[in-house]
Amino acid sequence: MVDSRDVKMHYLYKRAERNGNDETHSELMEEIQKRMNSDALFKNVFPHHAEMNDLVVVPNDFECLRKLMAIHDDNCGRFDDYSLKYVKHLVHTCETETPFIIDKYAELIVNTCL
Repeated sequence: MVDSRDVKMHYLYKRAERNGNDETHSELMEEIQKRMNSDALFKNVFPHHAEMNDLVVVPNDFECLRKLMAIHDDNCGRFDDYSLKYVKHLVHTCETETPFIIDKYAELIVNTCL
């Protein structure tokens, strides 16, 4: 069994294992790099969330969430199956922070992805 977030990685790994050509290895490495970039982005922008077990993860402020997701998509690339696990950090920010702080997080996302 494979976690649904890891299906693409598992597929690419098995394909590279079977075929072993440069193209398949390149696709696998690209997927690994995307995951590492996503992990690093959210670790850098939201380091204090890593140790919080009580993140607010039920969205009510959808306008804010759409805004932060659009900023991420425009500057860092679209969320994929793997990176969607980090949307909870955006939700928590929208539900617990002031508009000024939310804008600061938006700037941080843009600057981290440049």
